[in-house]
Amino acid sequence: MWDVPADHADAFLAAQPWLRGLDHVAFSGKIQAAKPEPAAFHHAVTSLRVAAADFLFVDDREENVRAARVLGMNGHVFTTLDETAPVIDLWLSGSPASATT
Repeated sequence: MWDVPADHADAFLAAQPWLRGLDHVAFSGKIQAAKPEPAAFHHAVTSLRVAAADFLFVDDREENVRAARVLGMNGHVFTTLDETAPVIDLWLSGSPASATT
């Protein structure tokens, strides 16, 4: 989920070709909801058709991570790549409960 206005979303997508390899990309302006609004997180859950508990939500803003957790997602506040990479590795290894901070 990116907080990008609807009129900028297509240009952002065109400028970031790596995004086309993702299963789903959500821009706040297109889905009419922005983090930390619950609707933004509900959009992710319903679009990907998975349980909230199956997500590891990573963001650099504590309030966004806190909002994701309220809805049942696992969350991690990003500070540095060196600190976040092991959290993601742990999550991908199948230990999501211990990957959240």
